[in-house]
Amino acid sequence: MKKILTGAVALSLVLTGCSWFGGDEKQAFIDATVEATCLIFQAEDIFDPSLETEAKAVYKKHGFDADDDSAMEVLTTKYQDDQDVQDAIAAALESCAGDTLKGLQDSLGNLGEESAETTEEAATEEPAAETTEQ
Repeated sequence: MKKILTGAVALSLVLTGCSWFGGDEKQAFIDATVEATCLIFQAEDIFDPSLETEAKAVYKKHGFDADDDSAMEVLTTKYQDDQDVQDAIAAALESCAGDTLKGLQDSLGNLGEESAETTEEAATEEPAAETTEQ
């Protein structure tokens, strides 16, 4: 009986350990992506080369090997079509970049409206009468 109990405890520790390290990968990816993206959105200069280093540090903090480009590509590919991941990231980004995103969306929306108006105006204008010289 003692051996069975010891075996069960050992098995539960192994299974629990596996879930600690691999089970939360999806949430860790979401958290790291949100944190890194917010870091970039809130930077004064998004082209600052140090941002890449800071973003990699964020992914490392969440347990990812950010220096291994192929591993990061595999990770990104794994979650790129996951609707839960996309929704969670979009919702979280609204809080850190909400004003910036809203301004960008408004600007893009206004551009689309202006483009549609310009196209409408061009379509309703009559072409100039053709003149031919003799």
